Parts: sequence; C-alpha cells; structure tokens
Amino acid sequence: MKNKFLYKNIFMYASLQFCGNIEKYFVKHTEKLLVYIVMPRLKNKFNLIRIYHRGKMQQEIKARSSENIFLYYLLWFYYHWYILLNFFSFNEKFYVLVGHPVSLFGLTFQRLVRRNAKFMYWIGDYFPQGGIAIQLFEKVKKHYHGRVDFVSYLSDGINKVFNNGKVVSANNKKTVMWGVEPKNVQRNFPKDAFTILFIGLIKDSQGLEFMFDFLKKHKDYKLNIIGICDDKLYESYIKTIRRLGISSQVYFPNQFFSDEDLKEISKKCHIGVALYNVDKSNPTYYTDPGKVKAYAEMLLPVIMSDTSGIASFVKKFRSGIVIDQSPSDLAKAFREIKNNYQEYILGLNKFNKYFYYEEYYRKAFKFLER
Repeated sequence: MKNKFLYKNIFMYASLQFCGNIEKYFVKHTEKLLVYIVMPRLKNKFNLIRIYHRGKMQQEIKARSSENIFLYYLLWFYYHWYILLNFFSFNEKFYVLVGHPVSLFGLTFQRLVRRNAKFMYWIGDYFPQGGIAIQLFEKVKKHYHGRVDFVSYLSDGINKVFNNGKVVSANNKKTVMWGVEPKNVQRNFPKDAFTILFIGLIKDSQGLEFMFDFLKKHKDYKLNIIGICDDKLYESYIKTIRRLGISSQVYFPNQFFSDEDLKEISKKCHIGVALYNVDKSNPTYYTDPGKVKAYAEMLLPVIMSDTSGIASFVKKFRSGIVIDQSPSDLAKAFREIKNNYQEYILGLNKFNKYFYYEEYYRKAFKFLER
C-alpha cells in the first residue's frame, strides 16, 4: 500500500493568526511534524509547540513568552533549540521551515549539531526604510537568504528585492504566496446597516482613520475591528471614535479571537477592508497581506488599496475592488459591491479556486517530498 504522506519529517513555524492554512496542510501530509507557534509580542505570555504523528496531534506544550522585547526573542530562540535537540533522533533527516532570521542564528552551528537537517527560509516581509535596527534586520535576512538550502518568498515583490530586481523561480528559490481554504459561511446580514470587517494586527498605517471619517458621513454603515494594537494606539482610536460620534457604529474589543469566533463574527458582515499607505516605503507594498486571503476564505468581497501583488489578482478575478484611497473612491466601491454582490461572490469563488491551499502548496513544496 502506497504511503499517503508526502513528507517524512518537518519542523516548521506557524501562528494562530491567519497564516495561509500552512499548519493544516503539513499536518495532513507529513508523517512526523513539529509546529512551533510564535505569536505577536503584545498581550501574550505563551507560545505553543505542537507534536503531530501521521496527521494526529500527540501533544501540545506551552512555551513561555514575554512582552519584554529582549526576553521575547531570547525565549523564542531557547525553544527553537529545545525542539531542534529533543524531537528528532540524530539519524533522522528532517526539514526546518522558518520565517524569521532569529531562528537561523548560529546556522553553521545548527548544521554541525543537526547534520541531517535542511533549512528553508520563507521570507514574508521587506522593510525598505527604517532606522539602524531595521537596516540591520534586513542585512541579517539577506545574509541567511544566501546560506539556507531553500528560499521561498511570500510575493514576487520580495523575490525581486532579494534577487537583484528579477523574479527567480527554481527548485530551491521561488515565490509561494498564502493559500486559502474557503469556509462555508452562511451570512446572517443585519437589516439596519451594511457591516464592514477589519481583521489583523492593528497599526497606524492601515487606514482606520480613513474608515472613521467615512462612518461619520454614512450612518447606515458599521465597522467591526477584530485584532489587537498597543494601548496607546487603542486609546487614540477610541478618542477619535467618540469625537466623531460613531461609537454605536464601531465594534472594537482590542482582543484576539479564535478562527471559530472570527467565523461567527463574519456571518454578520458584508465586506472586508484592507486599506494601507500605498507608498513603496510601506512594507505592505512588497508582501501578501494575510487579511485579503482571510476575507476571501470567508467569502467576503474586499475593498483594498492599490498596493501589494495580490491587488492584481483581486482585479483579475473581480473578487473585490482596488481603490486609490480617496473618500469618493471608497463610497463608490461600497455602492458598486452592494449593487452587484453576487457577481463579486462568483469572483471570490474563482480567486479561491486559484489559491486553494491543497493544490497550490502541493506544487510549491514539491522539493520537500520524501
């Protein structure tokens, strides 16, 4: 009988936030899988280590974390080595799939200790501007980019940056964007308002102020903000919401929600928004923002800024509307989707078929097969 598992042994990183169904995919197709789930530093005291064997989780271990930036990375790296040394025998060959250079520190020594390990670096972001710390971070990424066995890039934009302006597509270097798994969401639309969903880690470059101004002028719209931000930014947004008199239109709990909770919240939403600073200095320009794929999974048409490589796919499949981010463009886009809602649902189905994670990752990760 042919073994159904495509991959033998893998140690990989993941997140409880949307991360393209990457953990789900490798759970289904890997005989022995270690998943290190590292969460954002804000409001989190534990990360998780999940141990899977032949598609079933055998154990989940809490790994300490900290909001202190120094302890956060120190504990991250400690548990990286804990997994590296304790869960694979020294005769086992395995792949290590990382998404951050901190996991590659001491790569030469890691290879010396674990001679049968091969490393893949999945680069998910690029920061074109910043202070000394950001510049150093990018130099470290490029350093390890040239020293690992395999590299995947979350977008063609990042691929170009790391390959002198050219998009490389080879067995050991290629673009791999987020995959999607459409969810069966039965919408339960409220009758009193057209409801907008915003999800993700909240920063001050994601157009929420723009949305608040829109709500002030359009009382028949509501906004659910599902994600977390630091206390200072949260207080600033709450003051703005109160000043504009839109408190009854905005739901903003500033807390983490599980996938199931998010699915329930999305049932009462009509559309998702992904507004960004469109300047090329914004890291979003270069990456594949997870919220766009998350909206697509929940069958929510998206209104997004004209940035990031995913915008061309949104246009191609008509799964939403890409705008230049002016008040008139936003109002026009909402009206267009409201008046042609089923057409955009059909576009979402095409978008989701193209990025369906099972087929998309099967082709992308051919090099990992046993």
